[in-house]
Formats: sequence, C-alpha cells, structure tokens
Amino acid sequence: MLDGSPIVVLASTGSSNVKTGPMVQTWIMRADMHPSEASATSSDVSVCGLCPRRHALGGDCYVQIVHAPRSVWESWDRQGSPGTNWTENGAILPLTQDARDHGLRLGSYGDPMAVPFGVWADLIDALAPRSVVGYTHQWSTTFDQTGAAWFRENLMASCDSVAEASLARELGWRFFLATDSNDPQIDRVVQCPATRDVNPLTCERCGACSGAGTGASVYLVEHGMRSQSKAKRSASLAVLA
Repeated sequence: MLDGSPIVVLASTGSSNVKTGPMVQTWIMRADMHPSEASATSSDVSVCGLCPRRHALGGDCYVQIVHAPRSVWESWDRQGSPGTNWTENGAILPLTQDARDHGLRLGSYGDPMAVPFGVWADLIDALAPRSVVGYTHQWSTTFDQTGAAWFRENLMASCDSVAEASLARELGWRFFLATDSNDPQIDRVVQCPATRDVNPLTCERCGACSGAGTGASVYLVEHGMRSQSKAKRSASLAVLA
C-alpha cells in the first residue's frame, strides 16, 4: 500500500520477546529481497514508509534485522513462495490458540499500514485474539475513509514529539509517544507499563494499546544510547532536509 512493491506478511508463534510476551507476531517485509538488503538499499520504505527510525536513515529502530526478521524471512524463503497460508488448517490452529491466549501484534517489523486493512480485518475476525496491538508512522497519510477509520480503531499513532502527538490526537488517533522526558506535559497520557522500573507489565498482560477506545494514550521514556541516537538522528534529518 505504500509504494506498490511486492511485500509479504509472515506470522510466528512462541515469541520470547520480553516486552510483548508470547503474542502472535507478524512481520511485514519485501517479498522479493532479504530484509537486510532492503534496509541497505533503502527499499525498506516499502514496508516502513515514513518512519524516521529506519536503519536506512541512520535511525534507532529497536528491531535488529539480523535477528528475528532475518530468521523469519529465511525460513519462509526456504519453503518457497507463497508458502503456507494462515487459512490452512495446519497453520490456523496454533495461530488461533496463541492469539486467544496471548494476543496479536500487527507489525512486529514493518508498518501495519503497508498492508491492505482487509487482510488484517480477516485475520482478526478468524483468530478472535485476546488483544490487538499495532503502531504506525503513517497516521498522517491520506487513505480512503473506510481504511483510515479501520486503522484508527485498531492502531496507535507512533509519535516522536509532543507536537506530533498533539496533531495525531486532533486527527482522531490515540498515540504512542517516545520521549526523553519523564513528564511529556500532555494530558490523558500514561507511561507504558512495560517500561516501568517497578512492576512492569508485558504487552500481553497490559492491553493499554489495544484498539482506539476512549482510554489514555501512552508514552515511554527513552534513556541512554537510544536517546542519544535519537538526537543524532534528528541532527542527520535536519542536514538532509
């Protein structure tokens, strides 16, 4: 949906991600090239779109491509395209069990809005997951009204500044704000429970980011190297601009 390039969405179970817990993870990648190649050649724009944290831009994306994305893509590639479809009995049973027990993550790598919303809607209807978590940097992009409404109801706007968060809210989105402040000075926002120093919760147990609803938006405080990298990225983008 971002630039017309061929992409693939792969689902995996049994995640060991300490932040999300064992939710069903989905990986959005170029179908015609290894994710490392896509990143190195800036072709990851097909799956990451406007995200300023792309490695291709010198950003600080927390997803290390050489780990899970590489493993998932290579496993699929060895099996041959298009591979097993989630609607087949042997695939849907473990997906359904894990999704109902632990929840579903849209876009563990890649932006969910790179995928036609009907694909996600069909998957969610079939799996009936405990919760649905997803984030997008494409929240300011113009889509058809049906698609835009669906994404607003099921994703959080991923924001990198208070100004972005305020605009996202004006456009009808709940947001997930990454900030270096312990108090972002914006109303109706709570700290991500998975990042608390005391009694942290996994995404599986929390559910605060599930759906648009009427609840508060969420923020996390960036510390250390990630915060420093964010400052370097901002300087780089300023130069590029």
